[in-house]
Amino acid sequence: MMRSLWSGVAGLKTHQIQMDVIGNNVANVNTTSYKAQKTTFGDLLYQNARRAAPPSNVRGGTNAKQVGLGAKTSSIMTNIAKQGSIQQTDYALDLSITGDSFFVIENERGEMNYTRDGSFTVDAEGYLVTRSDGYYVRGSIAEGGEAAGTSRIQVLPIDDEGNMEKMAGEATTYARITGNISKTDSLLSSDAGRKVDLEFYGTDGKTYTVRLAFTDAGDDNPTTYQAKITGIMDQNHNFIEGGVPEDTVVNLTYDVTNGKFVSANGNANGIYDLTFEGDAAVAGGFSLDFSGTTNYAPLNGASTSALAAYRGDMEGNGEGYPEGDMNGVAIGRDGTITRLYSNGQNRFAGKIVVAEFANVTGLNKEGQNLYAVTSNSGPAQMMYVEDDGGYISSGTLEMSNVDLSGEFTDMIITQRGFQANSRVITVSDTLLDELRQLKR
Repeated sequence: MMRSLWSGVAGLKTHQIQMDVIGNNVANVNTTSYKAQKTTFGDLLYQNARRAAPPSNVRGGTNAKQVGLGAKTSSIMTNIAKQGSIQQTDYALDLSITGDSFFVIENERGEMNYTRDGSFTVDAEGYLVTRSDGYYVRGSIAEGGEAAGTSRIQVLPIDDEGNMEKMAGEATTYARITGNISKTDSLLSSDAGRKVDLEFYGTDGKTYTVRLAFTDAGDDNPTTYQAKITGIMDQNHNFIEGGVPEDTVVNLTYDVTNGKFVSANGNANGIYDLTFEGDAAVAGGFSLDFSGTTNYAPLNGASTSALAAYRGDMEGNGEGYPEGDMNGVAIGRDGTITRLYSNGQNRFAGKIVVAEFANVTGLNKEGQNLYAVTSNSGPAQMMYVEDDGGYISSGTLEMSNVDLSGEFTDMIITQRGFQANSRVITVSDTLLDELRQLKR
């Protein structure tokens, strides 16, 4: 009689725990990257009224007589393997993982936690941190480095004084003149000549412009011409006095039969090393290539030369770039974080490292969407997200994987189970009351 009372109490306790789990799931239906939990029950110890007996020569065997003592909560499993739906946020530092990996997070105690919640931002020092607690996101800061050694990732290049560092410019080291010097161009015989401006980058990261004047060299030879460097201008297009050495002239020679380039100051490769002096010395210097020019009279009857100046070679090598401010950040599918600059350049900031586990359901929930390693989860295996076929999506977040329809169904089953166990207690109490009435 009393056993049924305690069985009913055990049933109430287990169903109460199940309801607690369901309530927590429903409460977190909109929690970023939340993983739903599931409760399983197991029966309790049994009291043996009679043990099982084997058959003998005179009678058959008998089974044991066992009376159960109720139920217990066998396990509470977290459904980590099921991926939640992906929600678009359009914020570059919101990240979601497709695959089985976890972001690696350093908490305030310097310990490693793990999460699927990619709600990240940057702190005052430019480091990538969790938006809710400011915990550091770990990754590799060496381009091409191993995933095993992780560090805090500084997304924004902020110096010790709290200022955003600029990207230093790179000076132009190579430029080229291309096009045709027309034999019928009347400007070539004038004092001013045909002007061509070339914009380039100095060693100080600023923009400069050098002006060239092409003439017919003042002689009657139709295959010889001159390119005189007449001046250099600063970034405001003001001429810098004394910036160009005197007699900076390039003598150009062309084949009389086909108009192809022959030499520049006697050099068949067409290279002239241009340097500056005085206040223009910070502009540095570069190699100016004239081998891409020709000399003939256009067949279409045009009387002007078609000359153009370009920084860098055909592949852009030696072009240089000006000083730049950081104006954006991009995160690739492989977790690579790239700084974007106003000068069109970009720089590697770091690469997010992820972790996987032999038994992912063995992880311990720590709150704040964080998990911790346990003795049954196995150690974290550090890797890059693409190493296991996954990828990271920027501007998205993984949502909760709670299935509301399933939770409401479990809620009904739990309610009925609780009611049934409470009825066992009520009926047992009635039986005890009947027993008490026997003495009357």
